[in-house]
Amino acid sequence: MGEKKAAPPPPSLRRRRVKRSCPSCGPSEPGGEEKKGRGNPVSVQLFPPELVEHIISFLPVRDVVALGQTCHYFHQVCDAESVWRRICHRLSPRLREQDTKGLYFQAFGGRRRCLSKSVAPQLAHGYRRFLPTKDHVFILDYAGTLFFLKNALVSSTLGQIQWKRACRYVVLCRGAKDFASDPRCDTVYRKYLYVLATREQPGVVGTTSSRACDCVEVYLQSSGQRVFKMTFHHSMSFKQIVLVGQETQRALLLLTEEGKIYSLVVNETQLDQPRSYTVQLALRKVSRCLPHLRVACMASNQSSTLYITDPILCSWLQSPWPGG
Repeated sequence: MGEKKAAPPPPSLRRRRVKRSCPSCGPSEPGGEEKKGRGNPVSVQLFPPELVEHIISFLPVRDVVALGQTCHYFHQVCDAESVWRRICHRLSPRLREQDTKGLYFQAFGGRRRCLSKSVAPQLAHGYRRFLPTKDHVFILDYAGTLFFLKNALVSSTLGQIQWKRACRYVVLCRGAKDFASDPRCDTVYRKYLYVLATREQPGVVGTTSSRACDCVEVYLQSSGQRVFKMTFHHSMSFKQIVLVGQETQRALLLLTEEGKIYSLVVNETQLDQPRSYTVQLALRKVSRCLPHLRVACMASNQSSTLYITDPILCSWLQSPWPGG
């Protein structure tokens, strides 16, 4: 028996070609005419920004992220702080206006694993990284400000004096790109805080010009006092710092904007001594042997380093000292 061919659908049900256009920019063809009776399209950019942000804030979070990927206009609108503030208030109606940024601590040891609120740096532009140490907590925001959350004795509601974690904060430094401490999970080893930052350095003697140079500043975690600083040549620009090794032979791995890794070794037991010495900055073995390899970011523990390359390719490399 022969196969019976299906008849084509009627013209009314056939797929029509529709010209698509970005809703924020109007039609794709500037001279295109719309069908009679439908009128001209209206661009979203004609609406007040506050109205657009208010409408977007009612979308689910997943839809807000997807909408921000459609075009440049919606990327700016969906990334606005006011949109996410409205979303936060919608998801948490009990949240007061002054409590938009909140930090909480939860103890995982002992009998009472209660949740306690800590002070929140209201001047912080978001929270980019957290690092708890033996005595305190450090927070880096997206504007490069490093906050130092201190523990202190405070008076409770019952009039008793109690030890409270992160109950007040100060600005440790500004212009920070990244920071790191001892990579071991036990916070008792995190005595020093290494901060990768950008500082203005005076130019040639006799001129008023200055230039920005990257540097590594070392702070005592207990008091926030700076005890050591090393400045690099202005041609070297770094974006990340991680630590490996033990205190007497601490290796600092520095990742450049070009994806190359440099390292230097310091002795932490001598950092608090008032003296100056020169450290040698050397290109890491992975960047020497594979010069075409571009590293995107790093992670480390006491004896190994994880390099994530671009394009994505993970390599777990053992790190012999000092130049592995």
